[in-house]
Amino acid sequence: MVVAGRVSQKMAPVLRRLYDQMPEPKWVISMGACATSGGVFNNYAVVQGVNQVVPVDVYVPGCPPRPEQLIYAITLLQEKIQREPRSLMKTLNLGRQRGRASSGEADY
Repeated sequence: MVVAGRVSQKMAPVLRRLYDQMPEPKWVISMGACATSGGVFNNYAVVQGVNQVVPVDVYVPGCPPRPEQLIYAITLLQEKIQREPRSLMKTLNLGRQRGRASSGEADY
């Protein structure tokens, strides 16, 4: 998920619901100063950082961020995924699921 622009208080629960409905694995990129820290909008209606609503993996600085920075952030996310143990298994949804071990079924 790429979050670009400011997140209002009304939009925060909707953003969280979308994040919860995303299939595993979940990765989030916060793009720009408005999404990262609320930008210059310091009032009651704007969330001061999207990380208060969903966990963020990579932050892209800038206002507005340059296209090269977004490409670099995607590259950083790819490196983070490669360093993560069992990331291929998570991506393909082949990881061990809860409840299967106790039922006596074979784990693939």
